[in-house]
Amino acid sequence: MPTGSTPSEFAEFSGRDLVLPEAMRAELARPLGRLVRGGEVVAAVKGADPLVTVGDYTTADLVERGVLPQIAVVDFKTKRIEEPRWHTKLKGVGDWVIVLENPAGMIRKEVWPVISEAFKSRERVRLEVRGEEDLLALACIALAPEGAVVAYGQPGEGAVIVRVDRAARARVHDILRRMGT
Repeated sequence: MPTGSTPSEFAEFSGRDLVLPEAMRAELARPLGRLVRGGEVVAAVKGADPLVTVGDYTTADLVERGVLPQIAVVDFKTKRIEEPRWHTKLKGVGDWVIVLENPAGMIRKEVWPVISEAFKSRERVRLEVRGEEDLLALACIALAPEGAVVAYGQPGEGAVIVRVDRAARARVHDILRRMGT
């Protein structure tokens, strides 16, 4: 499964660690896509090719509703607190498990090729993040092919559904560029 962006389109970000500036935190607290709640999530991700989930609760919720993501990005935490229940609920998600390091408030340069490879895999992939996975939704949107859906959690609200297209990638590109300065 090819990634949606050209290799050079996001190359400027893959060569260095990106750090979320304090001034951008409020902006990224707002949903990048459509916010859905409860059972609405199943209809919202229908037709996704592929479906990517970012976050333990969002991933577990979809799996419990019978929807398996092609790529699941998890850190076994809720609001930065280790949650043993996620290990149990998410253990069976993904045929191929990749462990990667990504501290809170950052996108490390090493995650770009890993996520790119996950999109190329014919197997379902679980990316287990040591650190924090939240900002990796941006990298997933950036690298996803047209038609993909990236679903990530909005704490206390529901799930945010981003249908990947040129506009979504352009918005993420702008965010990433501002993180890199």
